[in-house]
Amino acid sequence: MSNKQITNAVRLANSLTKDISGNLLSGQEMRVIEYLQILRSVLDGLEEKLEAGSDFKAEKKLETIMAAVDAKLNNMTPTDKDRVGPSMEKWAEKGITLAMLVEPQA
Repeated sequence: MSNKQITNAVRLANSLTKDISGNLLSGQEMRVIEYLQILRSVLDGLEEKLEAGSDFKAEKKLETIMAAVDAKLNNMTPTDKDRVGPSMEKWAEKGITLAMLVEPQA
């Protein structure tokens, strides 16, 4: 597996954390669970690959996981738009905003 493929897996994991944050704040608990399951599989595959080095089986496993991610993302529970506003307001009252969770903090 090339460094580019590893970098892509790390970027995907980072992107998923942002999706999880947004869905958590907007009251989409089922989507949060689905994103966490996807993130866990990506991180498990990446960890196995990094520990195994050039092991072909670990490389193929991560490639398979990465290929399956798109299908999983396309079949997620739809967003419940009625929950977005009230949930965002609830978190804002507690001083928590989406920007706080997705933007780098110093």
